[in-house]
Amino acid sequence: MFGGIIILKLHKKLIVIILLSLTAVSLAACSDIDDWSLSLKSKIGQLPLIVSTYDANGQKIDQIKAKSVYIHTDREMSKTDSSGNEKSSVIDVDYGKNRMTHVGSTLIAYEGLTNYEDKFTKHVNIADHTKSIPLLNTMYQDFKNDWSGDSKIVMIRSQLGLPLAVFTGKHVSIHQSNMKNATKFVIDGHRLLVYRADYTIYPISSLK
Repeated sequence: MFGGIIILKLHKKLIVIILLSLTAVSLAACSDIDDWSLSLKSKIGQLPLIVSTYDANGQKIDQIKAKSVYIHTDREMSKTDSSGNEKSSVIDVDYGKNRMTHVGSTLIAYEGLTNYEDKFTKHVNIADHTKSIPLLNTMYQDFKNDWSGDSKIVMIRSQLGLPLAVFTGKHVSIHQSNMKNATKFVIDGHRLLVYRADYTIYPISSLK
């Protein structure tokens, strides 16, 4: 009898493990499909983006808002390594009928998302960043209604460690980019692209 109970418990644990594994594979597949879909929309001119560039001190240099944006390695400078990834850091930002060529400074592009760093600094003096209370905790207290649920935060910093952007979402995944020094994210089905910047992903629960 005891042997039967043990076998039954093992079967239940095995079923739980299988279900969790299938769920993880399913979520990974969904995020890959979202990433592919967003990349396709960008290539065919159907992805609106806000594109911002920043200096080393974290100050915004310029910003482009367009209904159609495609960001890619400059074709004249394009050379790939053995893995098929681009060697060149020169990128083109095609928006509408215009093209901006960019290299060097940090660039962030996103659609359908709120940059809480911009929202935060509109009503908080920049000097408040030096308070003993961590920046993300302060922002969480201000915007906790927006950050409810089992969410994650993506905090993007300049190469000198200064905060540039903060995004939050319930489903956050990271994807490789063929562009050198660039990382793609999918946040709740929306695109975020980060070029030449540091980033950290935190669970919301760590701020509560």
